[in-house]
Amino acid sequence: MVKRLEELGYSTVFQCDHFQKLRHDPIAMLASAASVTKRLNIGTFVFDVDYRHPVLLAKAAATLHLISNGRFEFGIGAGWDKKDYDMAGIKYDPPYKRVERLEEAVQIIIGMWTQEKTSFSGKHYQVNDIWKAGNLSEGECPKMFIGGGGRKMLTIAGKYADIVGINFNMKDYGKLPHEVVFGRAFKDQTLDEVKRKVELVKKVAEASNRNLDEIEFQLGIIETEISDEPEPLMEKFADAWHITMEDVANSAPVLIGSSSDIVERLKRIREYTGVNYFVLYLKRDQFEEYAESIVQPLTS
Repeated sequence: MVKRLEELGYSTVFQCDHFQKLRHDPIAMLASAASVTKRLNIGTFVFDVDYRHPVLLAKAAATLHLISNGRFEFGIGAGWDKKDYDMAGIKYDPPYKRVERLEEAVQIIIGMWTQEKTSFSGKHYQVNDIWKAGNLSEGECPKMFIGGGGRKMLTIAGKYADIVGINFNMKDYGKLPHEVVFGRAFKDQTLDEVKRKVELVKKVAEASNRNLDEIEFQLGIIETEISDEPEPLMEKFADAWHITMEDVANSAPVLIGSSSDIVERLKRIREYTGVNYFVLYLKRDQFEEYAESIVQPLTS
């Protein structure tokens, strides 16, 4: 499958990190994908910081970077899906604590990629003279990918991430029914809101003396359907998430329409918001059609 994705012109294949349903281990899966491809990037979407100690994540990421010849995109997040935590018997801490833990982990991981030995003492982690994560040359580290929808996560991304995911704000997750939370998220993720979040990240990056030209801005297209009769599909989507047809039409992560309409919409998102990296959630039977209708017109 990944060999075919490479042939079709996709840039990256991702593996998620969840326990629900049948989910393969991302480290082993991506190592396998790297071994049979030459150009296709491999990435995690995303490691949950609470499932593995940052020392283990640093070593796994460095190893994947080396065996793929620099094609690994290291996605890491603070965790959000309480079902995963409950299934594994892991304590589900409040958001602020999980976000604190993420920032500490990121500092440890970067230290282990760039220094011969790393020590760190924080609220959540203590590391003492831990050896470098792998034989990484100076300036050669995995790209770090951090996504966020709220100010704190976007601030962390602005400080550290090479790839910044512009996500939903999930502050009400666990407090309200699933469909209500996601409905609000789709409704609120307009082009203006995506642009606002991009600008916030840029300000943080500039304050951290980072080169903005080296940061990629990513948007996950959660729902995409190629159809010359989009209205019934949009209505079905609106009903499922308790939002209006207008909300669906204005939601950046939702693309329903003809292939030419979707291509033009993606171009507009790119030009208006500054997002330059799109992730499509596709099924296997969609790979060929989307490569021909969406990917190739945007990349040729």
